[in-house]
Amino acid sequence: MITFSYDYIKPKTLDEALDALSQDDAFPILGGTDLVVKMRAGRIKPKLVVDLKGIDELFHVDFSKEKGLTFGAGLKLNVLIEEFDYVKEYYPTLFQGIRVVGGYQTRNRGTVVGNICNASPASDTAPALLTYNAELKLVSKSGERTVKITEFFKGPGKTILEKGEIVKSIHIPFEGESIGRYYKISRIKAVDLSTIGMALTIIDPEGEREIRVALASVAPTPVRIFEAEEFIKGKELTMENVEQFAQIIQDSINPITDARGTAEYRKRMAKILPIKLLREMKMIKEGL
Repeated sequence: MITFSYDYIKPKTLDEALDALSQDDAFPILGGTDLVVKMRAGRIKPKLVVDLKGIDELFHVDFSKEKGLTFGAGLKLNVLIEEFDYVKEYYPTLFQGIRVVGGYQTRNRGTVVGNICNASPASDTAPALLTYNAELKLVSKSGERTVKITEFFKGPGKTILEKGEIVKSIHIPFEGESIGRYYKISRIKAVDLSTIGMALTIIDPEGEREIRVALASVAPTPVRIFEAEEFIKGKELTMENVEQFAQIIQDSINPITDARGTAEYRKRMAKILPIKLLREMKMIKEGL
């Protein structure tokens, strides 16, 4: 068993926390569902653990159709989907992605921000956030900056976060009524990482209709397939067009074979899933 010692503080203000995080080998913790696992495995050996749960502004939630949805880094996964009905109503793909993160106990501890900062290619929340054009507010002693989630991931376990910088909040614009699905295939029905995950969101399904699609576990980072979206834009959702849409998605990915599945299986599912999800949402004009 790996044992080591570290200091622990629980600051009450963001400034105090950022001061502490500017030190060498200092790590932030909120839910701890990823950090503690890495510590126990010896992959991370912090000298200082900075507990952010005492900072009130990290737990703020705000929604309006004019401003969209903004929530702080401290919001637990279950809190977000169980206490704020507008997440399910206006961001259904995100709601479904959150619902399949780990087990119920994990969702009681974990956060959306923690899930994306872990930068796993298998993240269940990142694909939905990609389809909703989420933005992240990053903060450090040097100030604040806002980045698109498409710019955030750099590789497995790697983000653009700099030394001493944290994600303060996530903002998701409200772009109109939407419907959506997040579908996850894993090796077992119990808690497991995805073999492949797909988020499919349709903005304004009864009007102009904009279809967006993003995947997990098919690339070094969660990825949105803009080429497929551009192809299907403005087209009737006939079976022929949907199959071509799905083919572009399949052709756009280059997955690997690992313990959770083969590259060939992932490629095959990447073509099957968009057809399945569009059919479930009754969007395909069959028989034409």
